[in-house]
Amino acid sequence: MTTAMTGSSNLTALRPNAGGLSLWRAGRSAVPLDPEALGEAESWVLAVPADRVRMTQLTVKPDERRHLVQSLPYMLEEAVIDPVETLHFAHGFVDEDHCWVAVASRDDMDQWIGGLGKEQQSAIVSEALLLPWQDGEICLVVEEAGVIIRYGPYQGARVEHDLVKTLLEALPEQPTAVIVYGNDQGADGGLLPPELLDRMQWRQGDFSTAMMLTPAVPGEFNLRQAGYAPRLPLQRWWQFWRASVVALGIAIVLQVGSDGLQYQRLKSENTALRTAIQESFRKVNPRGAIVDAEKQLDRQLAEYAVGDAAIAFVPLLDELTQAIASAPDMAVSSINFSARAGEVRLDLSAPSYEAVEELRERLTSRNLPNELETSSQRNQRVRARVRVKAS
Repeated sequence: MTTAMTGSSNLTALRPNAGGLSLWRAGRSAVPLDPEALGEAESWVLAVPADRVRMTQLTVKPDERRHLVQSLPYMLEEAVIDPVETLHFAHGFVDEDHCWVAVASRDDMDQWIGGLGKEQQSAIVSEALLLPWQDGEICLVVEEAGVIIRYGPYQGARVEHDLVKTLLEALPEQPTAVIVYGNDQGADGGLLPPELLDRMQWRQGDFSTAMMLTPAVPGEFNLRQAGYAPRLPLQRWWQFWRASVVALGIAIVLQVGSDGLQYQRLKSENTALRTAIQESFRKVNPRGAIVDAEKQLDRQLAEYAVGDAAIAFVPLLDELTQAIASAPDMAVSSINFSARAGEVRLDLSAPSYEAVEELRERLTSRNLPNELETSSQRNQRVRARVRVKAS
């Protein structure tokens, strides 16, 4: 990982100390900060002491990525002293096979977030990761209370002055350059192992001076994860939208009341209308159950409707009467007329089959096509049903 060494005058950090919080802007002197002033709209992070946050890098198998949040405490259980139940684990993926991990105690996390206030949602990072860093380099900031060291893209620490040599000598790879920020070049150089003195690049300044070369706020190292993840600022939103919500609630209540009154009025009108429909139906059809008066009336009217293909019944009946009257001993038991189909069904009683056929011939001669549907003989009489089509 190579980070371009470009300045960033906008980087701002809050650092907790014995007196509360101090505000560190890139290239400016630190000033005490009143927690009540945290509402100003600028981008800042809470830079917590690096000796309270342990950072490391892990190799992760593809099948471990999905359940990494649950498995991290058990993967690092032997690498930490405190019980994993008292620790908070944050992580982020570097690539497909590696991730960084930050470990802090839950007590520290509660204290840091409590000092900011519940409404503050800014990132929490190790102060060591706010120092500039490039491949092959180590960056140190010498302070009165200790030395902040960044020795990798995801590694950093805070140690006492007399432990700096021990830490640097224990690194697996020796750096090509050691960037040191401090106020006394001789004393600062005395903190390094002798073999690294020729690689030291001393710069006068403090933590804010070093932040001038930090490219951006390292939000990807945010410790606010899992139970400490930022929550929606519901209280602040409620204060902003409360008047609108109350007005909307009143409008809804009024609308519901108006809709209720209109529903009752329409219900009464519908009851009166259904009563009038039933009364009208009974005038036309006094008997029978009423299921759907409108459909029942439409169906009955349709039976009596005369369409384009319908015929008049009286002229047809006259032709049939004349044809039947000339047949000896011929009797008609029923006549069924369908104007829509344009036909008549005759149920006849004749002395013989020949008499039925003679009747059919007379009907045909009168231009009345016909068809014998059924016939049977009983008690020396022939019963037949003839269907006659109107011409």
